[in-house]
Amino acid sequence: MANGHNSIKRIVHRSCEEIGATFRIARATSWPEAINTFRAKLDIQVMSRNGYKEPPAVRGRLLRKHETVLKYLENRFGDFFESYDYDAPLPPSDPALEGKIWMCWWQGEENAPEIVRACIDSVRRNAGGHEVIVITEENLSDYAHIPDWVFDKVRAGVMSRTHLSDLLRLSLLAEHGGLWLDATFFCTGSLDEYMDLPIWSIKRPDYLHASVACGMFANYSLGCDSSNRRVFATLRDFYLEYWAQSNELVDYLLTDYLIVLAQRRDPSIAAAFTSIGSNNPRCDDLISLLDEPFDRHVWDGLTSDTRLFKLSWKQDYPSQSNGIESFYGALVCGDCR
Repeated sequence: MANGHNSIKRIVHRSCEEIGATFRIARATSWPEAINTFRAKLDIQVMSRNGYKEPPAVRGRLLRKHETVLKYLENRFGDFFESYDYDAPLPPSDPALEGKIWMCWWQGEENAPEIVRACIDSVRRNAGGHEVIVITEENLSDYAHIPDWVFDKVRAGVMSRTHLSDLLRLSLLAEHGGLWLDATFFCTGSLDEYMDLPIWSIKRPDYLHASVACGMFANYSLGCDSSNRRVFATLRDFYLEYWAQSNELVDYLLTDYLIVLAQRRDPSIAAAFTSIGSNNPRCDDLISLLDEPFDRHVWDGLTSDTRLFKLSWKQDYPSQSNGIESFYGALVCGDCR
């Protein structure tokens, strides 16, 4: 009963949030743009249930939505973007915290679901000589400097933990560099290559258009070396400015929009993201197989060109399918190495 009540509360909260966002977008742009944006958000919900089919009409609404949200952010924060010092020097990074792989599970790794623990273990197996640090509620302040007012907004329910996590990744990379991976990434190959790059994200050109990223980056996988921390300092500062001036979320994928805006504002940030090579093209393909019987031939095909697979902890998967070990069972038992 409690879970059902909480689900209803979340639905009501999100509905009110989206209605409010629609009115704010209308005031900053126009009602036709706002209505299209709301319709495109509904399209995304439908896509999440139909295998992310994207017919031309839907793609058109999504692309129009992205430009509308970008216009809204420019109208609201254009003066800040214009006056911001994109070349401001950063404090030196702590050498002891450079070259780390960052993940997060607020309640602590020992309290994470089985699939999350399997994912973190897979990253550790493939981290080479790089330490994997799992950020929790208890140790966050040891690694990232986040203003107290942010935590006040989280406690008040203005910011969600999801969006605190978005700020966390930007702050960690701005302060230390390294690699950020969401805690539901299953890793099947060495991460050393990504650790050696100036800047990195999973990149799949011509991907779906549900996000303004359109496959050119993915904010659940970001990284940079110490010399490119300035890129993520800019993104962190954009994010802080948004929440300093706002108590409502204009779009769930706010971080993606700010990354695109930063590229439009700063040619060096645009060049950095453009330099990222295509990688991990089958990142989303494993999750749909987790409840099916494990097939080594299929596994070898998936991992031939992809080493990071995005999974989810929000669904339960069987360890066996028709009496045969499932893909999920193989993951958690260590057979997928």
